[in-house]
Amino acid sequence: MSFLIPFTPIDLAHSLSKREGEKKIGEEINLITSTLSKTDGKFVLIGIPEDIGPRANVGNTGAKNSWNSFLSKFLNMQSNRFISANEIIIAGEVSMEGIKISTNNISELRKEVETLDERVKTVISEIVAAGKTPIVIGGGHNNCYPIISSYSSPIQVLNVDPHADIRKKEGRHSGNGFTYALESGSLSDYFVLGLHEEYNSEYIFNKFENDNLNFLSFNEILDKSISVKEMVIQVKDKLTKNKIGLEIDLDSIKNMPVSARTPIGFTEEKVRKIILETSKNYEFHYIHICEGAPKNKEEELIVGKTIAYLVSDFIKCNS
Repeated sequence: MSFLIPFTPIDLAHSLSKREGEKKIGEEINLITSTLSKTDGKFVLIGIPEDIGPRANVGNTGAKNSWNSFLSKFLNMQSNRFISANEIIIAGEVSMEGIKISTNNISELRKEVETLDERVKTVISEIVAAGKTPIVIGGGHNNCYPIISSYSSPIQVLNVDPHADIRKKEGRHSGNGFTYALESGSLSDYFVLGLHEEYNSEYIFNKFENDNLNFLSFNEILDKSISVKEMVIQVKDKLTKNKIGLEIDLDSIKNMPVSARTPIGFTEEKVRKIILETSKNYEFHYIHICEGAPKNKEEELIVGKTIAYLVSDFIKCNS
């Protein structure tokens, strides 16, 4: 696969801790054989180890670390009656070779994000063409645009996120991926779940006057004590197709080590319930979990294990 650094048996051995009498996911997961289409498995794990998107948005570093934080936690989960590890392919990570990751110039970073867009789209398009479901981990929310653009016809997307990320087209960054997806025609309908009224501009709220853009704010969820089941009913009223893309921005989780950390938000358990409930109502083009930004061992544990649980839930619900 073009622009992909493939995951190898050596990589697997470095990430895996075997224990007598147990079977870990990493012992039964599939690696790509001759071609992706000929490799057994429905779900394809892809990492994007970058933080140029958040930095191009004048944000913080660290999103490049979530893929590796996730790997060891997920691969060392138990393979048992509750999850079928042989349905999972670990493909590898999008190559960052040749991209100027060290620059701090905003204009240069935004040009580099455009280069990354093409690489991500190439990788995801190959997964889609093989008839498999991408599970995309890591990097900033800039990567939503090339993922959504990988489908041959416009798709509907649910984004669990305190920020709408539909800012102006001022050069590519993590705050305008959905703007580019909407204007390119790749994104037909868009729903933001858990949007924070305090951290989205009037410009963005004006954009939601379009019929194909909708949100349910975190403030309203609190005020009306809206359950997860009721949240998804509201989503279903707007995203009416049977199949959607699912975006989980870890910024939505309170106190999570992320690019835009917040003390207010969903709990990890609530986001797990959102995945469970949406899986009862939809099939999925893909799931994208982004913006985790661990910077030390403790934060790597928190981010890595949280993503591992979310991925596990998604696979269990959609196998």
